Amino acid sequence: MAYNTGNPVPPPPRYVMLAEQGGRESMNLCPPPTSRNFPRYHPEKSKGNGCCKCFCWCFCFLFLLILAIAAALAYLFFIYKPQIPSYSVTNFSVGFLEFRPSEFTMHTKLFVSVRAENPNEMIGIKYGGASSVVVSYRNSTLSSGKLPSFYQGQKNVTVMHVTLEGVHPYGSGLQKAIEESSDSGSVPLDVYVRVPFSLRLDTLDLREVTVNVHCALVVDSISPKKKPNIKSATYDANVEF
Repeated sequence: MAYNTGNPVPPPPRYVMLAEQGGRESMNLCPPPTSRNFPRYHPEKSKGNGCCKCFCWCFCFLFLLILAIAAALAYLFFIYKPQIPSYSVTNFSVGFLEFRPSEFTMHTKLFVSVRAENPNEMIGIKYGGASSVVVSYRNSTLSSGKLPSFYQGQKNVTVMHVTLEGVHPYGSGLQKAIEESSDSGSVPLDVYVRVPFSLRLDTLDLREVTVNVHCALVVDSISPKKKPNIKSATYDANVEF
């Protein structure tokens, strides 16, 4: 029996390097003709990052804009100290109230005095021309007219005398109802005032808005032969921007 007393024989390598023709070893070996090249997939960049940045910029701009507007309004409120003007009906009289059965029409002429008070010290009020005043009795229009167009200065009280006229058809029960209310000494009337106006800060006129005033008026008579006395008046107002 023979024993190998020399150096131990190393185990065969797991990978065998192929040699090109000519005996030189090459590290860049070409794949065999039957091999397949698999496509390489590169990770795409996320498109959501750009949308998020755009949304953040828009949100920041909107926040700053709202903050600037709020600061400007707070500054104006602190400097000018705006107060709500007040309106009231101080006088009411009847020129004539005539029913014409042959025409089924009612002819009226009323006189209304409206008191407008501007309590602001630094704000003026400019009243526009497209105003309207309507007087009705239980949803039946008696007469209508309009307020004058004028400018009301600071800390000012102005009384406007308005003439209202109307020719309107009426039902058979309207005349009787007005006569019964006059006999009882309590005639309910509704006065609707609609007027556009704009505030003036020094020399700057702000955007025009429209104020609507409803006055629920109760007088003791609506006869032209007797001066009506105002028994009560309640007011409700709102502003259209």
